[in-house]
Amino acid sequence: MPKVVKPRKGKSAIIETPRPEFIFEGGLRKVLPYKQTYLAQVKQRWVNRTVPEIFASEMPRRCTQSMIVEAMKRGDVLVNDSIVSPEYILKGGESLRSNNCHRHEPPVPDTPIKIIEQTEDYVVFDKPHGITVHPNELSFFNTALEILRSDNDIPTYMHAINRLDAVTSGVVIFANVSDTAVRERFQPPNTNDTNDTELNSQVQKEYVCRVVGEFPEGPIVVTEPILPQGGKVTIDPAGKPSETRFERIWFDLASNTSLVRCHLKTGRQHQIRLHVAHLQHPIANDKLYNPDYNSDWAQRNPTATASGETRFYPVEIPPERQPYMPYYITPETPCHKCKEEQDAANMPNPNNMKIWLRAIRYQGPDWKFEVDMPDWADPKVLK
Repeated sequence: MPKVVKPRKGKSAIIETPRPEFIFEGGLRKVLPYKQTYLAQVKQRWVNRTVPEIFASEMPRRCTQSMIVEAMKRGDVLVNDSIVSPEYILKGGESLRSNNCHRHEPPVPDTPIKIIEQTEDYVVFDKPHGITVHPNELSFFNTALEILRSDNDIPTYMHAINRLDAVTSGVVIFANVSDTAVRERFQPPNTNDTNDTELNSQVQKEYVCRVVGEFPEGPIVVTEPILPQGGKVTIDPAGKPSETRFERIWFDLASNTSLVRCHLKTGRQHQIRLHVAHLQHPIANDKLYNPDYNSDWAQRNPTATASGETRFYPVEIPPERQPYMPYYITPETPCHKCKEEQDAANMPNPNNMKIWLRAIRYQGPDWKFEVDMPDWADPKVLK
């Protein structure tokens, strides 16, 4: 029986498929296109609409109405696991299943994942830059979780205790979170009368980053609240409480950069990146929060995003290239992503898939895991 991967709230579940083929070249780990099956519950906004209409309106880069009509006729798109007419009107509580969908994944740096410690209850590793921690909408096999399951045989019951941005490297812990004793060892109950799972005084989280300019000496504490907004985060009174303590390690006049030690009391998305930018000392090579950063590669390559991650879809796709990466390939709907990959076009440079931010220590009441300082902690390293 195929395994259903539990989706994030409001997202489609993924039915696991046999491992695809991989290519290792140019410093990248590439997944060859493969067929994927998705399972979703009918959302409220889909009720009283047809399946082809929903697919075409919600995924124009991947679907057309005529494509889904044909897929429904041959049984690739099912409602409640049954073939229905393309004119069928969806109801609440029903399920949608999409079989044999054509899928690509973004390439990631071909950097070995170093295991720090491994037991039957947990595994701790040094996550390289450029790799997401766990499966998401774009990546499944090219994620740290699936790479470790494949290469190191870690059990399927292990899941992330902490997460890092794809462009960030450092300590990540996977553990058997279904075991209460194991979960509470790495995520001790709060001692501060709050239900905020991102705020825990019993877990110490230490990072280093390299920022623009001469960072002030002496400890600096930033407590600005953080609010997610359109793929970034921003300082906003309506945001969640956030606290970071910073200490400068060195300032290098030649490069006009400072190495800064960061201690997180909370663990919000992009917290360090936003807090140092708020202090007018953004991470030097962080394209998302450093407005003055300019990369020649990013200018030449339209798949470069503001944050340094690889943009899987071009910023703009002309109508004649829609759908760009179709669910189902036909003579009328060829896959433009396949052609790009065959021509080695828009391939990212693995050195551009990182920022100068690294998690160097995570520590709890009876455990501590550390990794080495990064090479860019040397002021002479400029890339």
